[in-house]
Amino acid sequence: MKNLHLIILLIMGVLLFSGCETLTTESQLLEAPWVLKYDSSRVGLREGWFDNDYDRSMWESTEVPGVWADGEYDGFAWYSTQIQARNIPAGYNLALVFDSIDDNAVVWLDGRLFGKQMGYNIKFYFDIGDKLTDGKVHQLVLRIEDIAGPGGIPGAVYLEPYLDEIDLLRSEASKHNAPEAPEWSRDANIYEIFVRSHSDDRSFKAVTADLDRIQALGIDLVWLMPIHPIGEKNHKFAVGSPYAVQNYYEVNPRFGTMDEFKALVDSVHARGMHIILDMVLNHTAWDNPLIEEHPEWYMKNEAGEMVPPNVDWWDTVDLDYSKPELRKWMIEMLGWWLQETGVDGFRFDVAELVPYEFWAEAKTYCQDINSEVFFLAEGARPELHLSGHDMTYSWNIWGGITQLAQGNADPSEIKKSYEMEQFQYPQGAMRMRFTENHDKTRSHILIPDENLNLTAWAFVALMKGNPLIHAGQEIGADSQIDIHLDDKIDWDTGDRELEKSMAEVLKLRKIWIKPDDTFEIIIADNQRLIMAYKHGPILVFFNFSNAEFKFKADGIEEVLLGNLPLNEDGQFLLSPHHFAVVK
Repeated sequence: MKNLHLIILLIMGVLLFSGCETLTTESQLLEAPWVLKYDSSRVGLREGWFDNDYDRSMWESTEVPGVWADGEYDGFAWYSTQIQARNIPAGYNLALVFDSIDDNAVVWLDGRLFGKQMGYNIKFYFDIGDKLTDGKVHQLVLRIEDIAGPGGIPGAVYLEPYLDEIDLLRSEASKHNAPEAPEWSRDANIYEIFVRSHSDDRSFKAVTADLDRIQALGIDLVWLMPIHPIGEKNHKFAVGSPYAVQNYYEVNPRFGTMDEFKALVDSVHARGMHIILDMVLNHTAWDNPLIEEHPEWYMKNEAGEMVPPNVDWWDTVDLDYSKPELRKWMIEMLGWWLQETGVDGFRFDVAELVPYEFWAEAKTYCQDINSEVFFLAEGARPELHLSGHDMTYSWNIWGGITQLAQGNADPSEIKKSYEMEQFQYPQGAMRMRFTENHDKTRSHILIPDENLNLTAWAFVALMKGNPLIHAGQEIGADSQIDIHLDDKIDWDTGDRELEKSMAEVLKLRKIWIKPDDTFEIIIADNQRLIMAYKHGPILVFFNFSNAEFKFKADGIEEVLLGNLPLNEDGQFLLSPHHFAVVK
């Protein structure tokens, strides 16, 4: 018996020191080497770059998390790595988690299509436990589609054992309530204007003259893209980017005078609307006075030279927010615009690149001047809501609904994307919904079918969130406005029937939907490409297919918008590419 005890102890000792790994519920970061290949000619699918036995020996090494090295490349690129699940405790599910991709992804595992994700900077996962053999090496391949700016996999990728899906998805930010936004903004419909492209004379006065039409659309909030003088040194193309600010305390003289801008603000307010300014605080133009006055406020390379934020933004210089004096200067500048011009707030360019603690300090300072000040962040990170921003961009729904209308996504993907927001954003967080903005291709180009284009926009306009119209979108403009050139919206040849239809949608939203109304997607039919959701007292049906949708439904009292006739069998008929609103 004594010898038996010794044998057992010896066996235990061998197990402890022989490298056996303990079962773990910790995340397994995918740190194995990643490789990358650009696909500018879009041949990857045809040539089977996802196949398990495809030769990737010539692909370049890359880092994840990170973005691809070619900052000027937009389009498709492929990533690959090997994954291996080890020591997953019995009873646990296993998720393959992506904290963020930029912008859309298709995923293959061992050569088989595994899933898709749409939308920049949204955490997502796939249940992968039944696809992995414990200890076996598997091949993971992603095709990333980047729409604009740096592309890649900026967030961590990892395997995570889990018991409850909610615990897997829920972020720290989602455990908080979003700070209360100004009351006037909660149901605001937004209209984006670039003054230089809005009229023949490209002026504040011309925008003022257009306010009655804008108000008639159902707009509550006018967002002006940057109105400051544009830097001349190193400027891009013909006239430069408005996001290369030459002077924060002046207006572009091409648009008019400061008094004319103030008159525009007053005219907006006289109509019961609000107005916000686009502010660029992450970088300045190369001839901004701060370059000479405070060179220490700028980021520098090892040689002590000022540098742009990235290779694509070479017309600007990156600011260094580790400098307290810079933060103070920027915050006081924002206060000046609130006090001197009466604007109601700001849209902040690339808000994710500026420290969150700066935003919190700026919001407090601005609220002391105007308690109802509004901050819109160009960004999607949930944490922005907890650092002073009232609203963030809904890139996920933009990508999803656009691809659905193009036939490249399923309704269930849209439903999942919206539902995942609830686990990632602070409760009550306001999200801006859109099918186009100045950074993206015109929706009428992406979705040329007129009925389908309107249906896609109606989907985002009537869902939970705040809808955006990008100037010219309401007349079906299909000419892309290049902010570096003297492009102009052609108002004379626009689709005025579309304008009326969009106004009807926004009017209906004002009448029937309240900010606190519940929202639920109740139909996401992949086979028939039908979606429906309930928002407050209304029910909205969307037909993204090429076929008529027939259905029976009890309790429909009235068709509020759209054509939804009954046939002889008592079925409602929804035409292809159309939508209908009922109560």
